[in-house]
Amino acid sequence: MSSDYTKPSLGLIKRIGYAASVVTVGLWAVLLWFNPYFNGLDRISFLITLIMLVLPAVLFSVGLALSRSLILLISFIWSFPYSLYMLLTPSIFKLFGVTCFIYLLCFVLFRVNKIKY
Repeated sequence: MSSDYTKPSLGLIKRIGYAASVVTVGLWAVLLWFNPYFNGLDRISFLITLIMLVLPAVLFSVGLALSRSLILLISFIWSFPYSLYMLLTPSIFKLFGVTCFIYLLCFVLFRVNKIKY
């Protein structure tokens, strides 16, 4: 029996993951400085969004560079609660949820390609 399924290449997975990280940071910048739904974030909100959205995106990029699937999983779990909250908003910031699920997809594809933890 032959399977028509071919595994996506590691390079493609990494490009998708890096794109998700960049989009997350870009959306965060829009959330802070160009958000039409809110006049401005206070210092606490800035810190919370930095910790819950940007730091996992940076860590995810590090995990991709090191080819460490455990780091990808940690990034997904870390960003999931806040991304889920943003997914339920009626705005462009739903894309935070999409990028978070791309983190999960990249982790799963790493494991399909037998990238160890």
